Amino acid sequence: MKKKKYWYKIDNAGKIFPAVSKDDRSNVFRLSFYLDEVVDPLILEEAVNKVLPRFETFAVQLKNGLFWNYFAANNHHFKVSPESAQLCKYFKPMNNRGYLFKVYYHDNKISLETFHAITDGTGALHFLKSIAYYYFKLRGFKIDHEGKILSEKPYSKKESEDNFVSNYDKDKRRNLQEEKAYHIEGERFSHHWFLFLKAKVNTKSLIELVKNKYHTTITIYITALLAYSIYKESNDFTGNKKPLKIFVPVNLRPYFDSTTLRNFSLYIKGTYDSMRTDWTFENMLELTKEQFKDQLDKDKLQSRVSSLVGFEKNAFLRIMPLFIKTIAFKIGYNILGESISSCSISNLGIVDLPSGFKDKILDVDFVNAAYGLSMTLISLDDYSNIIFSTPIKELAIINHVISSLVNEGLDITLDTNFKEDYDEIL
Repeated sequence: MKKKKYWYKIDNAGKIFPAVSKDDRSNVFRLSFYLDEVVDPLILEEAVNKVLPRFETFAVQLKNGLFWNYFAANNHHFKVSPESAQLCKYFKPMNNRGYLFKVYYHDNKISLETFHAITDGTGALHFLKSIAYYYFKLRGFKIDHEGKILSEKPYSKKESEDNFVSNYDKDKRRNLQEEKAYHIEGERFSHHWFLFLKAKVNTKSLIELVKNKYHTTITIYITALLAYSIYKESNDFTGNKKPLKIFVPVNLRPYFDSTTLRNFSLYIKGTYDSMRTDWTFENMLELTKEQFKDQLDKDKLQSRVSSLVGFEKNAFLRIMPLFIKTIAFKIGYNILGESISSCSISNLGIVDLPSGFKDKILDVDFVNAAYGLSMTLISLDDYSNIIFSTPIKELAIINHVISSLVNEGLDITLDTNFKEDYDEIL
């Protein structure tokens, strides 16, 4: 039985976000489902409020304690909104009845935008699937959930666990050091707006390419391709001295038998020497394979988890008042957070839906708010979407990635949020 009133600490990965988020660094990500019908906002709002009590980790509001922020129960009625022109926009919870997520509707699209402090992509996807399921249920459709919709299963306390803390081992801590990384620079769009560009590709064709020709996975292939595109298209990369570092979040749940809906992922990375002048796609790919194999080791992941939690358990940090911690987090993030990453790639994988959804949900999006350049991947049925998001107007790197995929014989369909008249305002 769930408690009506509850509170819990923010998980280890989420603690930094309340302190460092702002208009140009929202730490918000989006998941969208495109339905086979125009969305009824009244039914959508009812669906969210029916499902929300089941998802304790979403039904929260951010509170300030003496030493840490924490989450407390939020029982306010949730309001859905028409979609705005800006994706993954920074929002203040006080203007959202305290909630740390938003649900938008536009024509046939439902979008869930989530502040990263409460969950990662895996947790948000469970929530959106449940909202969509209940939406169609309220519309009168009878769809067998087939065990794939979390809201139709009994609540488990394991969903609310901080698995960073539960997998902490003080004997496995190690010193985590990162050198500064090369940054992609350029003129930015106005008003904190960023470009969304979706490349849709047949999943079977993509798998056959990476498996049969390159003997690797989609994530490794795309990481190497992005690295090579940056090398080829960035005039200031070669000789920069700072390495290119592409961060790739890894879902830790399969490694630690976890079912939490809170944040439980770590970044691994592809690192490429900017002083080298003879890079080819093939040797970047081989290096990426080696680096990912080395980093995707459970003992090494355990060591990194323990190191991150160990920092949180530092006695001096624990007694530091929250307002001082907030200042320290901001300074530390400006020095170490953005400076150590060039860009990111996040692959959420296949959206596993009940068979009764096959003709009801036509497409999906997964978008990260981008400070420089971000790529995301997500698959549904026969197609995979490779999505770019960037506030930078120069598109040479993106064009190189897409052209490379086309040159490999893949059929690509493009979609974007950019409109012709945006030239005048952005």
